[in-house]
Amino acid sequence: STEIRAQWAKNRGYLVNEESFSEEQKLLIEKNDITLGMNQKAVMESWGDPDVIEVAGDPIYGNERWQYSKYVSATEGFQKQIKVVYFESGHVVGWESN
Repeated sequence: STEIRAQWAKNRGYLVNEESFSEEQKLLIEKNDITLGMNQKAVMESWGDPDVIEVAGDPIYGNERWQYSKYVSATEGFQKQIKVVYFESGHVVGWESN
């Protein structure tokens, strides 16, 4: 149920005031970086709007996968880099890039 998932997220420290960021998160946002437990608003502040958002299950649970893509300088010119961020209960639980 929604209440059980909210309690689970609260017990793990994922539920914080969504309008404010910790000092650590503010520094990460300035560096365009993310960390585990960061909420979706903080990720948007750091990396901007995602190119693709995929929702797993009911959207009310906040289980999503965000994909970002950009071109970065490489020895052979520019290369496309893709980063994927995974959210549970609206907070980062992992990410990967290629």
